[in-house]
Amino acid sequence: MQDKTPMPNRLVQIEPLNKPTPELNLPKLTEAQIYRKKTQIAFRKITGLFYTKHSWGATRRWLLSNVLPDKVLFRWKPYQRGGCNRCGLCCKIVFRCPFFYEEGETTACLIYTSEKHFPAACVAFPFDPADLAEVQREVAPAPCPFHYEGQPEHPTTWAALKAELRAQWNSGVNKLKEVFD
Repeated sequence: MQDKTPMPNRLVQIEPLNKPTPELNLPKLTEAQIYRKKTQIAFRKITGLFYTKHSWGATRRWLLSNVLPDKVLFRWKPYQRGGCNRCGLCCKIVFRCPFFYEEGETTACLIYTSEKHFPAACVAFPFDPADLAEVQREVAPAPCPFHYEGQPEHPTTWAALKAELRAQWNSGVNKLKEVFD
């Protein structure tokens, strides 16, 4: 018999461990290895579009992080609470990210701190409550420590983008008015 207890409507907060992090002897990757792994990720995400919702979410995050202006992309950050406990669960949804390094209880990303190769979607994760809901659905019952309290004036991406475009348009119109007055 299945347990029919209702799922909580708010994610559980997990405090990060306050223990010193040991020196990591991370393997160094060459440019060729990095590009080979990035190609592998792209191929797996594209093929995953046919059988998993997470690939659609990953594609959404990649597009948003590479296309949207920061003002729109990071509009949820002031409402975000909690911090990453470096569990790596978000790196192991559907398939294990080839850049994810795990040794015992120590986890790390092999390219996260690389200025040239860091994935913008990983740095900005989670963008909004939709990302957290996706991760929570995929890694349940182990909750992600992030949660949101409140919401911005324009909570949806499309509404925030329209508001930003409208503000840009109005500032351009106001500059033209100043020139001709």
